[in-house]
Amino acid sequence: MSGDLIIPASAETVLATLIREQMPAHLDVWVGTEAPNPRRSGVRGRKVRVSRTPGGGMAAHGRTDHVFALIECWADTEDEADDLAAVVRAIMKASRSRTVLGTFVRWWKENSGPYRWPDESDQERYQFTGELLLKIG
Repeated sequence: MSGDLIIPASAETVLATLIREQMPAHLDVWVGTEAPNPRRSGVRGRKVRVSRTPGGGMAAHGRTDHVFALIECWADTEDEADDLAAVVRAIMKASRSRTVLGTFVRWWKENSGPYRWPDESDQERYQFTGELLLKIG
């Protein structure tokens, strides 16, 4: 059996780019896939990190990547972190049928709404989880 390889895009990179591109311009937000370290990188203020979590995977037909995602939102105060999570939720809700880095977003489903998750940093963090379907190829 031979054929072309079907290689999915990096779901984390797609997610980070989607959020970064749709973030309202008046909000100064760092968005990435690595844990922000303000002491090392100088990144302060609002931050969003996206991570792919266990589960999901490539559909049997090979044209959809089923992604389980964790989205974390940091800010200086609890209210700001909660508000940032609300903005990112809205971005994710509106993500269906967008194309990001050449990857079509088929669907987004939120599994848990934002909840406060204390962090060892000096900032407040809210996070939520969801499922994303990305078209492959």
